[in-house]
Amino acid sequence: MGARIVVEVASNHQGNILLAREFIRIAARAGADCVKFQSSRYQDLADKSDPQADWVRQTSLSDNDHFELIAECRKHQVDFLTTCFSIGRVDFLASLGLKEVKIASPDLLSFAMIEKLAGKFDHLIVSTGMHTIREIKKTIDFLLDNKINATLLHSVSMYPTPLNKAFMYKFLWLKDNFPRVGYSNHAPDAEPAKFSMAHGAQIVEVHMKLGRYGPGRAADWDLLTEQVEDIVRYRSLLRSMLGKKKDSQNEDFLYEEEVAAAKRFVGRWGRNR
Repeated sequence: MGARIVVEVASNHQGNILLAREFIRIAARAGADCVKFQSSRYQDLADKSDPQADWVRQTSLSDNDHFELIAECRKHQVDFLTTCFSIGRVDFLASLGLKEVKIASPDLLSFAMIEKLAGKFDHLIVSTGMHTIREIKKTIDFLLDNKINATLLHSVSMYPTPLNKAFMYKFLWLKDNFPRVGYSNHAPDAEPAKFSMAHGAQIVEVHMKLGRYGPGRAADWDLLTEQVEDIVRYRSLLRSMLGKKKDSQNEDFLYEEEVAAAKRFVGRWGRNR
């Protein structure tokens, strides 16, 4: 029970596979369930004059890198996850034996790619940033009509996202309109992630850096390792506060302390019932 915690490395490894492996080790130690990378490639860029073209070229994971990182995740008993950015990358990612894949916010309405991914993976995780409610409804209808197993993540595509723009009402709307929802955090704080867990998020994705100044890229929207650990502790606290589901299903269940309190206080002030 509780949200599945995904640590997003993105391209913070800067193209250094040894550093990417270190991210996995530290994320696992912090208590993450899953470590996510990005399977973007320079050759898939529609416009090679893109301002980030050089960065994409530098940080792209090779085919072999994927196998190495999957093995490293298995070693540290965390799941490997990656984002598919191009329909031409679908078949390779499917060949890795993964059961799920991430779809980034810009591709929320990329139904051709979503449909192809749904045919190859058991579960899709789809971010909903930079899209209106009306556009999100289109994707909801597409997923439900095609019986696609997916989790939709509330996300604000603002880097970093100030707390007063986290727009958690949109998360609550998403929860009311789709069976499986989660949250992808771009705030430099853990509070939105905690809010989403307390309100039933099934997946919480947080960006992580290895230190305030690295090693690797350290962006303003990345959480420090201790902040990730704090989110993991909060999940345990939520589980504890919920109590045991089997007890909640017993209409006669009360803790012994409550039974004792009832004997002491019920009727204390006379016959009021």
